[in-house]
Amino acid sequence: MADKKDRPIVIPTQRPRNPFVVAALTRRAGSHEKSRKAARQQARQRFQHALDSLLRGERTEFEID
Repeated sequence: MADKKDRPIVIPTQRPRNPFVVAALTRRAGSHEKSRKAARQQARQRFQHALDSLLRGERTEFEID
């Protein structure tokens, strides 16, 4: 029994965190396409320009890209 008390208590430690993960998540690393908001805004602008040119008579047909 005496040697059980003399042994140090070993607590397993966690692996250290990868420091690059936080940076990658905060700046959205790897994403090379427009966000949904930007895509909606561009579609709305294209629609408005097409409608304006149709109403001004510059186009004869209404086309959506």
